[in-house]
Amino acid sequence: MKKPAVVILLWIQAGFLFAQIDNSFQYLDLPIGARVAGLGGVINTSTDDDVNLFLSNPALLDSANDNHVSWSYLGFYADVKYNTLAYAKTFKKAGTFGIGIQHLGYGSIDSYDASGNSIGSFDANETALVVSHSHQLSVFKLGMNLKYAYSGIYTYNSSALALDIGGAFIHPEKEFMVSVLFKNVGFVMSEYSDTSNSSLPTDLQVGLTFKPEHMPFRFSFTGHNLFDLNETYYDENLASNEEPDVVDRIFRHINIGTEILLSRNFNIRLGYNHLVRKELSLSEKSGLSGMSMGLMARIKAFELSYTFTTYHVDSGRSYFTLTSNLNRVFKKKSII
Repeated sequence: MKKPAVVILLWIQAGFLFAQIDNSFQYLDLPIGARVAGLGGVINTSTDDDVNLFLSNPALLDSANDNHVSWSYLGFYADVKYNTLAYAKTFKKAGTFGIGIQHLGYGSIDSYDASGNSIGSFDANETALVVSHSHQLSVFKLGMNLKYAYSGIYTYNSSALALDIGGAFIHPEKEFMVSVLFKNVGFVMSEYSDTSNSSLPTDLQVGLTFKPEHMPFRFSFTGHNLFDLNETYYDENLASNEEPDVVDRIFRHINIGTEILLSRNFNIRLGYNHLVRKELSLSEKSGLSGMSMGLMARIKAFELSYTFTTYHVDSGRSYFTLTSNLNRVFKKKSII
């Protein structure tokens, strides 16, 4: 990895995705899987079954995902690679549990001394281990994720413990769900150094998903960064910057996603994140910043999802997710 990649590393560490520039462990807020990325990057409600969703909101962990496993991959800028793994299992007495891994690897980074001489290279990576459990009470579902988060660069590392606590109302007959989520609530166990002051990207989110009857569309709206409604990146010293008005500020806290349900085995996904568009666009050009497009196809025991998402006007990035129902894989002779 060359010098520009180090800038990208610091950019990610600064929280480029959701503009929470005073927190560490920002990788905990990266979208989990192609579905979430395709619906704008911030989703905590869904009326469809997807084993990855408990990593976004533990209230979405469901017994319908019993013995489902999923792997997701994102090739970020430079050599940065993002992988996630999710698995769910239901036990008769204990209920449904999920286990997940989030891993962000920055690759090999060239190292230089103060004079600019090369002194080799070093690795940097961040990993979170997640254990999840949910419980349903009539039309309400409660869930909790316990996370161990690690971040390391060169000889410096930090770790933290965090909780996601989610609750959802699920309509018993219609495709309608409302959710409240407290995300990344916890504390830092160890610091990078004696002078560093790390913190978790704690967030309050509310979500709504519904499908109008007799229409092949499913809509999702998610409010995020609700602990600080006035938090907006704005540099008044830049002549090209205009101070956001009230409507602009409100929409920076709203993520919009739409699924076009062409059939049970094939869907198209569209998403729009106003915050990403406003804070990662160039003043003279916005392009497709903040927009995402994806599709899902099911073939027997397997589901493949793909999303093209644009964080910056310069270029977009591709998410891939492969999900399998292991119950069908191991019980049927033919799976394709």
